[in-house]
Amino acid sequence: MKDNALRSAVTRAVLTELAAGGEFWAPVATSSRHCHLSPADLERLFGRPLTPLRMLEQPGQFAAEEKVTLETPKGKLSLRVVGPVRKESQVEISLTEARQLGLNPPIRLSGDLENSPGCRLTCGDRSVDLSRGVIAAARHLHISGEEAAVYGLRDGEEVSLRSDGPRSAVMEHVIVRAGAGHVLEAHIDTDEANAFGIRSGQLCRLLLPGAAGRGLFPAGAPGARPAVSPPAPPAGAQIPGAGRVPPPVSASPRQAVKETLLDYSGDPGFLLTEELLYRAAARGMKYIRLAPGALVTPLARDVAWEKGIELIRQDGRNDRG
Repeated sequence: MKDNALRSAVTRAVLTELAAGGEFWAPVATSSRHCHLSPADLERLFGRPLTPLRMLEQPGQFAAEEKVTLETPKGKLSLRVVGPVRKESQVEISLTEARQLGLNPPIRLSGDLENSPGCRLTCGDRSVDLSRGVIAAARHLHISGEEAAVYGLRDGEEVSLRSDGPRSAVMEHVIVRAGAGHVLEAHIDTDEANAFGIRSGQLCRLLLPGAAGRGLFPAGAPGARPAVSPPAPPAGAQIPGAGRVPPPVSASPRQAVKETLLDYSGDPGFLLTEELLYRAAARGMKYIRLAPGALVTPLARDVAWEKGIELIRQDGRNDRG
């Protein structure tokens, strides 16, 4: 398993452990403009299969080396092709990009192309004309069936995302896409990421539906969900309270993840300084959990942002940024 893939698996295991205790978080990815091609359109534009450039977080999805140009009477835009091929070609762009091109796409989930505008896609002297297929992607949450069971979510329902920082906001109408072929990750587009100051990979709080306001309460508080046993963490991971899962014999030292989360939530008078953050970063920490009354120095916040460490408070706030 590659380092990035192992880190992602460990992150999801940690978040599932937190969800079992009533705290709901998800990593957020920024979805840049791209297109998906049907087999027929791929043949017309390139005459060969797609060449994977890098794998994406969702199973089987990859960014291809191939690019196409979207053309309208008002302008052009380069698009990365994302594989594998789809039943029907589609283009996903932000509303800002759409207006610059004179397009008015609906905000839809991938694959919902009814009454969407078309466009021309070109690659060199080759081109295809789409009668429909240009959309602005609706914000959505990918989650596996096993993760959805722990989070108490169903495919098609809506949740909200709460981001923190200088442009803190609550993003509503995040559509759940649960089941096989999905892993925990929320997707927003570049307009939304820029508006709310969200970096790709940043954790956001999930506010889940239900009368009790799930996701608004720390573990053990009134209204919190009862604990549910999470799926087994990946080999080599250490989750607080869960112990270490022995790594396979073939695992290399770089692949072994010793710790990912420091838990200071039991000390309301704790002071987190930049020195402690540097030590935590040197040990490979990615999450530090704090009590509601714990103090974080301004320099510590800066170091946390620089090193990509999430500061998660037990009351649901996120000090990162």
